[in-house]
Amino acid sequence: MPYTIIAENCTGCSACEKRCPTGAISGISKKVYFIEPSHCIDCGACGVICPDEAILNNKNVLTHVLKRAERPIAVVHPDNCNGCGVCVDVCPFECISPSPENNAVYLGRVHVNEKTCVGCLLCEEVCGWDGIYIMPSGRKEDFLNSLGYSSAAEDAA
Repeated sequence: MPYTIIAENCTGCSACEKRCPTGAISGISKKVYFIEPSHCIDCGACGVICPDEAILNNKNVLTHVLKRAERPIAVVHPDNCNGCGVCVDVCPFECISPSPENNAVYLGRVHVNEKTCVGCLLCEEVCGWDGIYIMPSGRKEDFLNSLGYSSAAEDAA
């Protein structure tokens, strides 16, 4: 079941429409917006920024605005990612790219642009190597530290 907008709660602020990667959300400013079910990919990008609590997720649960540190993002597992690029191809936000260290001999890893990533789960679902995980952005540093890496070193890669 795709995400839906509760008409009674929607104030027509357009935040969801601007954030939707597939153009599934449309409407007129200050009027009720609508999600086209056939275009919705259940990424959740709209729900975490809706100030009106007007969006039901794909499990029919009301979504809530999340602070930036609570919003989901993709985090690359430095030991498991092999740079194959499957996640790059599937990302509707075009926020995953090959790492600059990659070359013809060494595929390396991928890099995530955290400013545009919404943690839609698509990359995690297609990765067959457990090379990328979706988690609240505030947990990234602890995750990488538990693997013996620092987030600063990963951001520079």
